[in-house]
Amino acid sequence: MKKSKYWFFLSVILLIFSSVVVSAIDLRVWMVGVSNEQVKIINDILDADFTPKTGIKAQIEQLPWSGSDNRMLLAAASGDTPDVALMSGLLAAEIGIRGAMVDLKQEFGTDFNNHIKDTFPNAFRTYEFMGAVFGVPFQMAVSPMVYRVDTFKEMGVAKPDTWDDIRAIIPKLQAKQMNFALAYGIAAESFRDFQMFLWQNGGDMYSEDRTKSAWDSPQSLKAFKEYTELYRTYKIPQAPQHFESFRRGELPVACIPWWTYANYSIGLPELVGKFNLSVVPGTKRDGKIYHTNWAAGTPLAMFKKSKHKKEAWTFMKFMTSVDFQKQYTKLISERIPGSIYLPSTRSAYSYMPIPEQHRQVFLQQAEYSMTPPFAIASEMVVNRYIEFAINKVVVQKLNAEEALLEAAKQMNGDLKTRIADYNRFIKKYQK
Repeated sequence: MKKSKYWFFLSVILLIFSSVVVSAIDLRVWMVGVSNEQVKIINDILDADFTPKTGIKAQIEQLPWSGSDNRMLLAAASGDTPDVALMSGLLAAEIGIRGAMVDLKQEFGTDFNNHIKDTFPNAFRTYEFMGAVFGVPFQMAVSPMVYRVDTFKEMGVAKPDTWDDIRAIIPKLQAKQMNFALAYGIAAESFRDFQMFLWQNGGDMYSEDRTKSAWDSPQSLKAFKEYTELYRTYKIPQAPQHFESFRRGELPVACIPWWTYANYSIGLPELVGKFNLSVVPGTKRDGKIYHTNWAAGTPLAMFKKSKHKKEAWTFMKFMTSVDFQKQYTKLISERIPGSIYLPSTRSAYSYMPIPEQHRQVFLQQAEYSMTPPFAIASEMVVNRYIEFAINKVVVQKLNAEEALLEAAKQMNGDLKTRIADYNRFIKKYQK
């Protein structure tokens, strides 16, 4: 009798265990641009806080940035997709409108709206189209200004708050063989600096319905002239060497790419207490100063072919939750010296292990900044149009207004062709 009871209880336990094993869900997750160390941190957090509570496992596959867009497109076309992917910003909407990605706002409704309350609303411009939303920001990229407190004190000048201030101090700096620099110069990615001026002046990349270029608006033309004037008239460096020039005192004030911040914090022990961060200079308009800058919010997105949409959404919510973002932000800096992570939730910024004043600057700049809007036009082509226009004005000394109007005309041609090609996809979003 006792033996039969033993086998009965053992079989019950085995049945329970086997049912748990069978019910466990394995999600396929592709993540672009994450290192082995970052994946280890993510897996550690998932193993400790997510899988035991949900029974959901995530099998993460790393993808390099190079070629990742093509791989995502091929996966969408073939139907052999992961459940979730961390991908480049505009790609989620580009393949989303073709029907390959889940419209999270439509699919999850109130739960989606409640989940994103702590995220930065301007991040969604990159993966939103006509009311559909195809991603949730996992990490942010926002760029501040860095300046030498000691140099400014010696010169008797205040930290610049506006572009008028910058234009006023550049001659003083140049008189001492110093200068100011924008983040990207006029080579690759110069469109990011231009967009800073564009948005601060009230312009944008596209018309409100995103079917035409907005570069021909008065606000955009004003922004382009102000931006190119810094190179043509004020002679700021076209290819700035930020870190070394800052260390030597040649660039005591500059807008910098966000990922270089760790270099300043760790690589300049001799300048501890002698430099600081600030939001980028702003433009006075409508009675206030706008400190808008270019930003990127790399999204997690869900493929429509996923057979586990409920579980995939649970995973996406966890990865973009305040709790995960706090842990991840802290562990990135602890385990990967010289790295900085900018979280996608406001509350997690308090966990960045950097000086409090610097944390506040990054948070404030994230609140002010905007991501590029998604439109049907190819991002690569559109950015090339503006980079050509910048070179025409700065290098070839052509007229700024004519160069930008020509770029707007080229963009409109590209938009017209692409909208015709995509009409069968986008007409369902048009109201």
